[in-house]
Amino acid sequence: MTARRIGAVLLAALLASAAACQSSGGAKKPDKITQELLTEPKEALFEKGKALIAKKKYDQGRKYLNYVFETYPNETVGREALLLVADSYFQQKSAASYTEARYRYRDYLNRYPGAPNRDYARYQFAYCYDKEHETPDRDQTATREAIEQYRALIREFPDSGYSGAARERIRRLTDLLAEHDFGVGFFYLRKGSTAAALSRFVELEQRFPDYGSRDKLFFYQAQALSRLGRTGEAASYYNRVLEEFPQSEFARLARKEIGKKTGEKPPAASVVVDTKPQSQ
Repeated sequence: MTARRIGAVLLAALLASAAACQSSGGAKKPDKITQELLTEPKEALFEKGKALIAKKKYDQGRKYLNYVFETYPNETVGREALLLVADSYFQQKSAASYTEARYRYRDYLNRYPGAPNRDYARYQFAYCYDKEHETPDRDQTATREAIEQYRALIREFPDSGYSGAARERIRRLTDLLAEHDFGVGFFYLRKGSTAAALSRFVELEQRFPDYGSRDKLFFYQAQALSRLGRTGEAASYYNRVLEEFPQSEFARLARKEIGKKTGEKPPAASVVVDTKPQSQ
């Protein structure tokens, strides 16, 4: 259906609604917004919607913008109206509004492959998933989807300013996935499923070589290996903690473990800092 045809259908619907109001109530006229939609040019409607969004009058503003987009989807003003509607939902900062914003950004991306603001829309689309990600102990579906969409942005627009921000978010979210996997391994270790814990730790080390809490990972790999009687391998991981993270809290713990095995007093630790991962 063409933009002109869509506009005609919408206008007919508005007029029918107004006529119904008049017939049922006598002399009731269409409300102010309906009258404006029926009479004012698209540019004026766009500016009114934009101004209302700026004042955080989201529901009112979206009435104008949705009408402009739905009536003129193939014109610049219609395309910009759709992006503003998406932004308006994003600005409301709730779980439901992020979901609504994501739908609109996806619509924009699907409809306008050559749009000048496409890199921005792609970034915002990914960021909506990012905003929906869970803590490491919960399901990580949204985290994985956010990473995939950030990667799509980088593939499509490697030189965009948004690609730099996307790379940083990928790094942080990848650490979140790694932390999730560590939590599973640590759960197995506490429950006495040592072999399963070690398998998870080894997989994590291989899949996430840049994991930000490798000191913690190496320490608990050593713990698992020690419980399985693989003392030589355990010692190598304790030593990795000492060599690569000498000021870590886990270096202090590793020194204690080495001291237990050798019967010697562990060497004094240097300044200890907290290397536990910060919340994402």
